[in-house]
Amino acid sequence: MKLPTQPRSYVIMAICLLITIYFSYHAVQGARGLRRMEQLKTEIALATQIAQETANEKDLLRKKVRSLSPNSLDLDQLEESALRVLNMGKPDDKVILK
Repeated sequence: MKLPTQPRSYVIMAICLLITIYFSYHAVQGARGLRRMEQLKTEIALATQIAQETANEKDLLRKKVRSLSPNSLDLDQLEESALRVLNMGKPDDKVILK
């Protein structure tokens, strides 16, 4: 391959090289470049994990609320839980610890 001898050709080649470098740099480092795409993927994965944890917590709370309905309420278990939480009992109660 023969290199051009005219100075104008060198200027055109230099400008093309600079343009190529500019676009290559911004394709990797720019606001919509490859690095930003990887950051966004990481953020999406984290947000998805948080959403899953929140959904699990919501389901757990929903089950607890459902168990408080009058149809599913076990009065013996409620009394036992209340005595345990309040740390109170009747003088003739026998306590069995597991």
